[in-house]
Amino acid sequence: ELSPLWVLCLRSGIAVMVLFPAALRRNRGLRPAPGEGGLLAVLSLVGVVGCNYLYYYAVQNTALANVAILYALGPIITTVLAGIFLKETVRQGRCLGIVLAFAGVAALITNGDISAVFSIHFNRGDLAELGSASCLAAYTILSRRLKKTPPECAVFWLMLIAFAATLPMALVLEGGPGPHISIRGILSLLYLGVLCSGLGYLLQQCSIRQIGASASAAFLNGISPITILTAALILGEHVTFNQVLCMAVVFSGLYLNASNQNLFYKKHRAA
Repeated sequence: ELSPLWVLCLRSGIAVMVLFPAALRRNRGLRPAPGEGGLLAVLSLVGVVGCNYLYYYAVQNTALANVAILYALGPIITTVLAGIFLKETVRQGRCLGIVLAFAGVAALITNGDISAVFSIHFNRGDLAELGSASCLAAYTILSRRLKKTPPECAVFWLMLIAFAATLPMALVLEGGPGPHISIRGILSLLYLGVLCSGLGYLLQQCSIRQIGASASAAFLNGISPITILTAALILGEHVTFNQVLCMAVVFSGLYLNASNQNLFYKKHRAA
Protein backbone atom coordinates (compact mmCIF):
# COMPACT_ATOMS: atom_id res chain seq x y z
CA GLU A 1 0.00 0.00 0.00
CA LEU A 2 2.92 2.33 0.67
CA SER A 3 6.37 2.63 -0.88
CA PRO A 4 9.42 1.93 1.29
CA LEU A 5 10.25 5.64 1.34
CA TRP A 6 6.79 6.58 2.62
CA VAL A 7 6.86 3.79 5.21
CA LEU A 8 10.20 5.06 6.49
CA CYS A 9 8.96 8.66 6.53
CA LEU A 10 5.66 7.97 8.30
CA ARG A 11 7.05 5.56 10.89
CA SER A 12 9.68 8.17 11.79
CA GLY A 13 6.99 10.83 12.11
CA ILE A 14 4.89 8.62 14.38
CA ALA A 15 7.94 7.94 16.56
CA VAL A 16 8.55 11.71 16.87
CA MET A 17 5.04 12.23 18.25
CA VAL A 18 5.40 9.30 20.65
CA LEU A 19 8.82 10.37 21.93
CA PHE A 20 8.11 14.10 22.22
CA PRO A 21 6.52 14.04 25.72
CA ALA A 22 9.21 11.77 27.19
CA ALA A 23 12.05 13.75 25.62
CA LEU A 24 10.58 17.07 26.77
CA ARG A 25 10.08 15.82 30.33
CA ARG A 26 13.59 14.36 30.51
CA ASN A 27 15.51 17.17 28.82
CA ARG A 28 13.36 20.27 29.53
CA GLY A 29 14.00 21.88 26.18
CA LEU A 30 14.73 19.09 23.73
CA ARG A 31 18.12 20.51 22.80
CA PRO A 32 20.85 17.89 22.35
CA ALA A 33 23.98 18.25 24.45
CA PRO A 34 26.54 20.75 23.15
CA GLY A 35 28.69 19.27 20.40
CA GLU A 36 26.42 16.24 19.77
CA GLY A 37 23.98 17.74 17.24
CA GLY A 38 26.12 16.83 14.24
CA LEU A 39 26.65 13.32 15.55
CA LEU A 40 22.89 12.87 15.93
CA ALA A 41 22.42 13.92 12.29
CA VAL A 42 24.96 11.35 11.12
CA LEU A 43 23.42 8.64 13.31
CA SER A 44 19.97 9.40 11.92
CA LEU A 45 21.04 9.31 8.28
CA VAL A 46 23.09 6.12 8.74
CA GLY A 47 21.15 4.17 11.36
CA VAL A 48 17.58 5.18 10.56
CA VAL A 49 17.37 6.31 6.93
CA GLY A 50 20.18 4.27 5.35
CA CYS A 51 19.74 1.10 7.38
CA ASN A 52 15.97 0.86 6.99
CA TYR A 53 15.73 1.97 3.37
CA LEU A 54 18.37 -0.55 2.27
CA TYR A 55 16.54 -3.23 4.27
CA TYR A 56 13.22 -2.46 2.54
CA TYR A 57 14.97 -2.49 -0.83
CA ALA A 58 16.56 -5.85 -0.03
CA VAL A 59 13.23 -7.39 0.99
CA GLN A 60 11.78 -6.41 -2.39
CA ASN A 61 14.73 -7.67 -4.45
CA THR A 62 15.99 -10.91 -2.90
CA ALA A 63 14.82 -13.96 -0.97
CA LEU A 64 13.76 -13.36 2.63
CA ALA A 65 16.08 -16.17 3.76
CA ASN A 66 19.03 -14.29 2.26
CA VAL A 67 17.93 -11.11 4.03
CA ALA A 68 17.74 -12.87 7.40
CA ILE A 69 21.14 -14.56 6.99
CA LEU A 70 22.89 -11.37 5.91
CA TYR A 71 21.18 -9.45 8.73
CA ALA A 72 22.72 -11.95 11.16
CA LEU A 73 26.15 -10.76 10.01
CA GLY A 74 25.49 -7.41 11.72
CA PRO A 75 26.78 -8.47 15.17
CA ILE A 76 29.95 -9.85 13.59
CA ILE A 77 30.61 -6.60 11.72
CA THR A 78 29.87 -4.61 14.88
CA THR A 79 32.27 -6.66 17.01
CA VAL A 80 35.08 -6.22 14.48
CA LEU A 81 34.50 -2.46 14.26
CA ALA A 82 34.17 -2.14 18.05
CA GLY A 83 37.51 -3.87 18.51
CA ILE A 84 39.18 -1.58 15.97
CA PHE A 85 37.65 1.80 16.77
CA LEU A 86 36.40 1.50 20.35
CA LYS A 87 39.16 -0.82 21.59
CA GLU A 88 36.52 -3.07 23.15
CA THR A 89 38.04 -6.26 24.51
CA VAL A 90 36.98 -9.33 22.54
CA ARG A 91 37.70 -12.49 24.53
CA GLN A 92 37.37 -16.13 23.54
CA GLY A 93 33.82 -16.42 24.85
CA ARG A 94 32.61 -13.57 22.65
CA CYS A 95 34.32 -15.00 19.56
CA LEU A 96 32.76 -18.41 20.14
CA GLY A 97 29.41 -16.83 20.97
CA ILE A 98 29.35 -14.87 17.70
CA VAL A 99 30.05 -18.02 15.68
CA LEU A 100 27.44 -20.08 17.56
CA ALA A 101 24.74 -17.42 17.30
CA PHE A 102 25.29 -16.92 13.58
CA ALA A 103 25.41 -20.67 12.91
CA GLY A 104 22.23 -21.16 14.95
CA VAL A 105 20.36 -18.44 13.07
CA ALA A 106 21.59 -19.75 9.71
CA ALA A 107 20.51 -23.30 10.59
CA LEU A 108 17.15 -22.02 11.82
CA ILE A 109 16.49 -20.13 8.60
CA THR A 110 17.74 -22.84 6.22
CA ASN A 111 16.14 -25.75 8.11
CA GLY A 112 19.55 -27.15 9.03
CA ASP A 113 21.13 -26.78 5.59
CA ILE A 114 23.91 -24.37 6.55
CA SER A 115 25.62 -25.03 3.21
CA ALA A 116 22.93 -22.78 1.72
CA VAL A 117 24.73 -19.84 3.33
CA PHE A 118 27.71 -20.40 1.04
CA SER A 119 25.54 -20.77 -2.06
CA ILE A 120 24.15 -17.23 -1.93
CA HIS A 121 24.74 -15.54 -5.28
CA PHE A 122 24.88 -11.86 -4.53
CA ASN A 123 22.41 -9.72 -6.43
CA ARG A 124 21.51 -6.10 -5.80
CA GLY A 125 19.07 -7.09 -3.04
CA ASP A 126 21.73 -9.08 -1.21
CA LEU A 127 24.19 -6.21 -1.53
CA ALA A 128 21.55 -3.84 -0.18
CA GLU A 129 21.03 -6.02 2.90
CA LEU A 130 24.76 -6.27 3.44
CA GLY A 131 24.83 -2.48 3.25
CA SER A 132 21.96 -2.31 5.74
CA ALA A 133 23.81 -4.56 8.19
CA SER A 134 26.92 -2.40 7.78
CA CYS A 135 24.90 0.77 8.43
CA LEU A 136 23.49 -0.77 11.59
CA ALA A 137 26.99 -1.72 12.74
CA ALA A 138 28.30 1.80 12.08
CA TYR A 139 25.29 3.28 13.89
CA THR A 140 25.96 1.08 16.93
CA ILE A 141 29.63 2.04 17.02
CA LEU A 142 28.99 5.77 16.60
CA SER A 143 26.28 5.68 19.27
CA ARG A 144 28.99 5.05 21.85
CA ARG A 145 30.11 8.64 21.25
CA LEU A 146 26.82 9.97 22.58
CA LYS A 147 27.73 10.78 26.16
CA LYS A 148 25.54 13.61 27.42
CA THR A 149 22.29 13.67 25.44
CA PRO A 150 19.65 11.56 27.27
CA PRO A 151 18.46 8.50 25.30
CA GLU A 152 14.87 9.80 25.00
CA CYS A 153 16.07 13.10 23.57
CA ALA A 154 18.63 11.40 21.32
CA VAL A 155 16.10 9.06 19.72
CA PHE A 156 13.60 11.94 19.36
CA TRP A 157 16.18 13.81 17.27
CA LEU A 158 17.11 10.69 15.32
CA MET A 159 13.51 10.26 14.23
CA LEU A 160 12.87 13.97 13.64
CA ILE A 161 15.92 14.25 11.36
CA ALA A 162 14.89 11.07 9.52
CA PHE A 163 11.36 12.43 9.04
CA ALA A 164 12.65 15.79 7.82
CA ALA A 165 15.08 14.10 5.42
CA THR A 166 12.65 11.61 3.90
CA LEU A 167 9.48 13.74 3.64
CA PRO A 168 10.74 16.05 0.83
CA MET A 169 12.19 13.08 -1.07
CA ALA A 170 8.93 11.14 -0.77
CA LEU A 171 6.86 14.11 -1.95
CA VAL A 172 9.13 14.95 -4.89
CA LEU A 173 9.89 11.41 -6.06
CA GLU A 174 6.60 9.67 -5.35
CA GLY A 175 3.92 12.26 -4.67
CA GLY A 176 1.48 11.62 -1.84
CA PRO A 177 1.33 8.37 0.14
CA GLY A 178 -1.86 7.35 -1.66
CA PRO A 179 -5.55 8.09 -1.10
CA HIS A 180 -6.47 4.73 0.34
CA ILE A 181 -4.67 3.05 3.24
CA SER A 182 -6.42 0.11 4.84
CA ILE A 183 -6.94 -0.38 8.55
CA ARG A 184 -4.32 -3.10 8.39
CA GLY A 185 -1.87 -0.66 6.79
CA ILE A 186 -2.53 1.95 9.47
CA LEU A 187 -2.05 -0.58 12.26
CA SER A 188 1.19 -1.76 10.66
CA LEU A 189 2.47 1.83 10.53
CA LEU A 190 1.53 2.37 14.17
CA TYR A 191 3.37 -0.82 15.12
CA LEU A 192 6.48 0.27 13.21
CA GLY A 193 6.36 3.82 14.53
CA VAL A 194 5.53 3.21 18.18
CA LEU A 195 7.26 -0.08 18.94
CA CYS A 196 10.05 -0.39 16.37
CA SER A 197 11.16 3.19 15.71
CA GLY A 198 10.14 4.59 19.10
CA LEU A 199 10.58 1.99 21.80
CA GLY A 200 12.99 -0.23 19.86
CA TYR A 201 15.56 2.48 19.11
CA LEU A 202 15.20 3.85 22.65
CA LEU A 203 15.93 0.49 24.27
CA GLN A 204 18.84 -0.05 21.88
CA GLN A 205 20.38 3.29 22.85
CA CYS A 206 20.06 2.39 26.54
CA SER A 207 21.60 -1.02 25.88
CA ILE A 208 24.56 0.39 23.94
CA ARG A 209 25.35 2.78 26.79
CA GLN A 210 25.04 0.13 29.48
CA ILE A 211 26.78 -2.94 28.02
CA GLY A 212 28.69 -1.68 24.97
CA ALA A 213 28.38 -1.95 21.21
CA SER A 214 29.38 -5.60 20.70
CA ALA A 215 27.24 -7.08 23.46
CA SER A 216 24.24 -4.97 22.46
CA ALA A 217 24.50 -5.94 18.79
CA ALA A 218 24.80 -9.63 19.69
CA PHE A 219 21.21 -9.73 20.90
CA LEU A 220 19.96 -8.90 17.40
CA ASN A 221 20.51 -12.56 16.57
CA GLY A 222 17.82 -13.37 19.11
CA ILE A 223 15.16 -11.95 16.80
CA SER A 224 14.72 -15.13 14.74
CA PRO A 225 14.18 -17.56 17.66
CA ILE A 226 11.98 -15.04 19.50
CA THR A 227 9.86 -14.68 16.34
CA ILE A 228 9.39 -18.45 16.15
CA LEU A 229 8.49 -18.70 19.85
CA THR A 230 6.03 -15.81 19.54
CA ALA A 231 4.38 -17.44 16.52
CA ALA A 232 4.07 -20.67 18.49
CA LEU A 233 2.51 -18.98 21.52
CA ILE A 234 0.17 -16.58 19.70
CA LEU A 235 -0.55 -18.29 16.38
CA GLY A 236 -0.18 -21.88 17.54
CA GLU A 237 2.46 -22.69 14.93
CA HIS A 238 4.29 -25.99 15.36
CA VAL A 239 7.89 -25.87 16.58
CA THR A 240 10.08 -28.78 15.50
CA PHE A 241 12.78 -30.46 17.55
CA ASN A 242 15.43 -29.19 15.11
CA GLN A 243 14.19 -25.63 15.63
CA VAL A 244 14.47 -26.08 19.40
CA LEU A 245 18.07 -27.25 19.00
CA CYS A 246 18.90 -24.29 16.75
CA MET A 247 17.34 -21.85 19.21
CA ALA A 248 19.36 -23.41 22.04
CA VAL A 249 22.52 -22.84 19.99
CA VAL A 250 21.55 -19.21 19.36
CA PHE A 251 20.81 -18.48 23.02
CA SER A 252 24.03 -20.21 24.09
CA GLY A 253 25.92 -17.97 21.69
CA LEU A 254 24.18 -14.89 23.07
CA TYR A 255 25.14 -15.89 26.61
CA LEU A 256 28.79 -16.42 25.68
CA ASN A 257 28.87 -13.14 23.80
CA ALA A 258 27.36 -11.19 26.68
CA SER A 259 29.66 -12.76 29.28
CA ASN A 260 32.76 -12.11 27.11
CA GLN A 261 35.08 -14.26 29.21
CA ASN A 262 38.20 -16.25 28.49
CA LEU A 263 37.31 -19.92 28.18
CA PHE A 264 40.82 -21.28 28.14
CA TYR A 265 43.68 -19.91 30.17
CA LYS A 266 46.75 -21.17 31.92
CA LYS A 267 46.90 -21.09 35.67
CA HIS A 268 50.01 -19.44 36.96
CA ARG A 269 51.59 -21.22 39.86
CA ALA A 270 52.84 -19.18 42.74
CA ALA A 271 56.63 -19.18 43.03
